[in-house]
Amino acid sequence: MLVGPTGATAAELPAHDPLRILIISDEVNPHGLSDSDLTQPGDISAAIGAAGSGLNVGAVQEVASGCVDDALDMLGGGVHVVVYFAHLAATACDGSPRQVELTSAIEDHLEGGGGVVVFHHGLYEAEGKEPILQLLGGRASSIAWDTGSGQDVIAVGGDHFVTSQGMQYSGMRSFGGAGVSMGDYPFFNNSPDERYDATALLTAGGEERTILFASADGGGGSARVLGYDLWRPGWMGHVVWYQPGEYQPNALNVNGNNFQALANAIVYVGTTQEDPGETTGADTGSVDETGNGEGPEGSEGVGSASMSGGNDETGGGGTATGTGATDDGGKDGCGCRSAGGPAGALGLWLGVLGLVSRRRRA
Repeated sequence: MLVGPTGATAAELPAHDPLRILIISDEVNPHGLSDSDLTQPGDISAAIGAAGSGLNVGAVQEVASGCVDDALDMLGGGVHVVVYFAHLAATACDGSPRQVELTSAIEDHLEGGGGVVVFHHGLYEAEGKEPILQLLGGRASSIAWDTGSGQDVIAVGGDHFVTSQGMQYSGMRSFGGAGVSMGDYPFFNNSPDERYDATALLTAGGEERTILFASADGGGGSARVLGYDLWRPGWMGHVVWYQPGEYQPNALNVNGNNFQALANAIVYVGTTQEDPGETTGADTGSVDETGNGEGPEGSEGVGSASMSGGNDETGGGGTATGTGATDDGGKDGCGCRSAGGPAGALGLWLGVLGLVSRRRRA
């Protein structure tokens, strides 16, 4: 549906149960952007946990990819959604490698019904990330910073929740390739934007993948995927990847399409749980590692607490935010559920919420 600006001050989302969100992040700045222009660790948790985000957040904690000890503990239980915004391979706080352990924990999370949103450079290749890129279903290996025409974000996912809920498209354009059938699709433009001109889809037997967004701007005009919804046998949860995210004023503007897509992805993976005995029924085509193949047919009580401050190139720093928003229990089509978990992991979440509560009373 093509509509004009609505003047909304938050992402437009159906009612959903409070979500506990773990963000794993780091900072890289190849284009030398200013702090106000670059999406950095801390920015994502602040945007997601803000009262005006539109998300119903029980707790959100952001952990550096270079200090994932707490993330590994939390992934033992109690997490609904992992937002993976890590360009670099994971290490423990003592500097020892932890990517294999993190990949295993995220795979267990998906098998147990948790969701993963891979945001922007979470899919970018780096030494040591190979296991998690295979798990998450893709690899990006080329960047281009375009301040002129940016890139068109073309919604090729039909009426999928991520591409349709609250999105504001400016027009239609013809597109085909990268696993998508030729046709006319709604789009909006991001300028400036960082493109990943070389993006390969890494597949596994029996998977079901719906291409959600694509583009063909720049990079010689070659078609490439900008987002997908992935399910694999043995998973009760889903992975959604969304590529645009470098330029913070576009990526995290709660009135904009990019934040709406991110919020949609969080709600979708956080409230969708598959029956392990059935397939998802997703509308998807076959895809190879280059991304080619047959395409799809086509309100109260808010508080926040800063847990540790600074950001650096290794992704140091982190924030935690909790909201006590309530809803009327309506799901509006969301298969909402809450996750339990071991006492240790739950204790970490309760520590976050307790810190928020103390700040409220102060």
